[in-house]
Amino acid sequence: MRYGQHPERFFVSLLFALALGILAGLAFLPELQGWPGSLWFMVLLGSLLLTALAVWRQPALAWPCFVLLFFLLGAGRLQQAVSLHADDISRFAGSTVSVAGRLTGEMQAVQDTTGFRVSYPLAVTGVRHGRGKWEQASGGVVLYGHTATREEAEARIGDLVQSAGELRLIHGYQNPGQIDTALLRREEGITANVFAGKNKIVVKAEEAAPLLRLAAGVRQHYREAMQQVMPPQDAAAIFALLFGGYDGLDPELVESFTITGLIHILSVSGSHISLVAAAIAGICLLLRLPMACSAVLVTAAIAFYPLLAGFVPPVVRAAVMGGLTFLALALGRERDSRHILLLTGMAMLLYSPLLLFHISFELSFLATAGLLYLAPVFHRWLRARRVPAAISLGLSITLAAQLATLPVLAWYFQRVSIVALLANLVVTPLLDVLILLGLLSGFVALLLPTAGGMLFGGCSLLLGLASEMTRWLAALPFSVAVVPAFPFWAVLLFYLLLFLPALPAEWRGQLAAFLRRESLAAGLFLLGLGTFLAIGHCMASRELTVHFIDAGQGDAALVMTPSGKAVLFDAGGRRTGNFDIGERVTLPYLRHYGVRRLEAVFLTHAHEDHAQGCGAILQSLPVGMVYTAGEGREVYARSMRLGDNDSVLGKLKPVTSGQSFEVDGLTIEVLHAPQAAEEGDKRGNEASNVYRLRYGDASFLITGDLTAEGEAGLLACGADVRATVLKVAHHGSRTSTSEAFLQAAHPAYGVICAGRDNSFGHPHAEVVARLQQHEVKILRTDRDGAVVFATDGRRLRISTYREQSLTARLEQAVLYQQAGPVS
Repeated sequence: MRYGQHPERFFVSLLFALALGILAGLAFLPELQGWPGSLWFMVLLGSLLLTALAVWRQPALAWPCFVLLFFLLGAGRLQQAVSLHADDISRFAGSTVSVAGRLTGEMQAVQDTTGFRVSYPLAVTGVRHGRGKWEQASGGVVLYGHTATREEAEARIGDLVQSAGELRLIHGYQNPGQIDTALLRREEGITANVFAGKNKIVVKAEEAAPLLRLAAGVRQHYREAMQQVMPPQDAAAIFALLFGGYDGLDPELVESFTITGLIHILSVSGSHISLVAAAIAGICLLLRLPMACSAVLVTAAIAFYPLLAGFVPPVVRAAVMGGLTFLALALGRERDSRHILLLTGMAMLLYSPLLLFHISFELSFLATAGLLYLAPVFHRWLRARRVPAAISLGLSITLAAQLATLPVLAWYFQRVSIVALLANLVVTPLLDVLILLGLLSGFVALLLPTAGGMLFGGCSLLLGLASEMTRWLAALPFSVAVVPAFPFWAVLLFYLLLFLPALPAEWRGQLAAFLRRESLAAGLFLLGLGTFLAIGHCMASRELTVHFIDAGQGDAALVMTPSGKAVLFDAGGRRTGNFDIGERVTLPYLRHYGVRRLEAVFLTHAHEDHAQGCGAILQSLPVGMVYTAGEGREVYARSMRLGDNDSVLGKLKPVTSGQSFEVDGLTIEVLHAPQAAEEGDKRGNEASNVYRLRYGDASFLITGDLTAEGEAGLLACGADVRATVLKVAHHGSRTSTSEAFLQAAHPAYGVICAGRDNSFGHPHAEVVARLQQHEVKILRTDRDGAVVFATDGRRLRISTYREQSLTARLEQAVLYQQAGPVS
């Protein structure tokens, strides 16, 4: 049979068919959600019988029949994956419940000023609504709470944990390019969060999960042994290198690892598995052990590493993918290693279709594919040019992994390291030695604590050297390039051109012969495609876009002119802990759309939820000027968490009412700018500036947190507040958006920037009702995610993140199961 003669081509086609089926299942999820299981069974059974018949009677049709079968399997498996049990805990979302469950992972405890903030991943066993009876429930939750001491919150894997709190569906920032935390949790089987606050958390000790408890005990041994001989941040960094995670890491170290392309080392991946396997194989070779014995020892090491890391899904995937691939390569079966990668990818997607949208799987699979398909090509090319073997091998491996994962890195991180090749040649060997020495030190410390402590001390010295080298590389000019997200067609074209040299000579010959034979058709197709893309680009290039970013309970709006100039109105901010909204939400959004410079930033006022994020942006991007309200530079410095003498504060300049700015055909009018506060006068939301943006017939009104009194004053001055789009003031608070102001503005659209499930009750029902009475179409970042308006000055197009979001479709699936179809 033809597919038997070309197994690799056959496996590639099946993997693509499976992935396309999963994508199709996502695209038509609302329609497929109504299909009964019996119908799916009949469809798949019919496809299977058709495939079997083709294999038996028409071998030439067997291949396309297999492709169809795997396409349908992908769509069917996605539908099954998003279906929840009838008693899933998520059905209580939005209510206060008592929850009981078994701890499935390590509890986390972070000290704050009043005690410890704790979290527990639980497999739910029961739920009680109000004062009713306990009911059986399924699914997974993360329970968040607060305790006075760590001891009263202590729990081990397998223990039963019970508490009461508000249950919410998992929700992250809904912006393109943002890592989807809700999706990550859903793939792990967790469908909701429970916020217990200071409600009592009851822990009942159980004897369960001995292997996981053993792994947790080993990790705790490593952590304690390191903390005894080295600074806490060094211990946290080495622990992360060994077992993954970012708890307690120095932010500067994380940033330097990101810039140099080494950030993946802080997450246990296939490289860790391969490193351990290579070390064990080297020892076996040194001891001249038989091949069979070496294979057993290497396999045991590969299996043991996930146990140490707690069997978290990314590590298990890395062990399966990296371990099988390493063994195939070690046995000299390079082609078999490719087959193993393809079969493993198919098996993982069949088991969990949501992995297709999981960054960990995407990076692991693509990096491994790059090593298997591209690295040998690069290595041969470099060796043909007399590059030393050691250097060419390191360069080819690094280049292959970087190029294979480039579109994913551009989508999620918007930055690609220029110094990654140098960092991998210079720093990675040190980190490899550090990982191996760290693992060895922990085992030695079990038997000889003093000797283990000395080895861990050496690890700390190695980390210091590697850290300094990494920081030096990160500080080099042009060490990192900002890469905007690739459009879908560009991703396909990129991978087509990238993997073309890695195709077998037979495939390349067949492709060349086809292009020669069909040169006219191919030329016309390329000409038509180029014309279509050029027309689309020209049409888009005449449009102004206004992006209302989902910054949680904060405001941030990006305006991009037809020529690509960017202006920012407010920058978001104010989230507890070390999470900087500007650095983690607003700045990545700007980079996602290729913003390398801001012509100006206009801040409505100095409150942290509007101005705090500007600090990170000023330190990361060139900014022309920052126009502010009149609270004073010191107030803005505190809000942005900058020193009073920071040089970037020189860009701040207050505006006055009546000022106007022109940027590439966009007119920005300052309608309202209260004068600087007098001494002793406490300024708040009433200090908000109001800006109106005009582009042709389209206009946008940015109101900050303007109160009803401020709105009245603005109208009393005779200001023209008419607007096509109104950014509703103060996140939809009842203290703003008065009846008179709405009548004067007469907007067609109202955008409310508010955080999901915020504690303020924004937007208030009165404001929503008032907007509806005026027939204003309401868009909300808490529900719709990022909202984008595109206009050529006459027509207006609207798109929202929710329209394309997988998480939104999953939430819709949950609602469908609870109450039938929803609109």
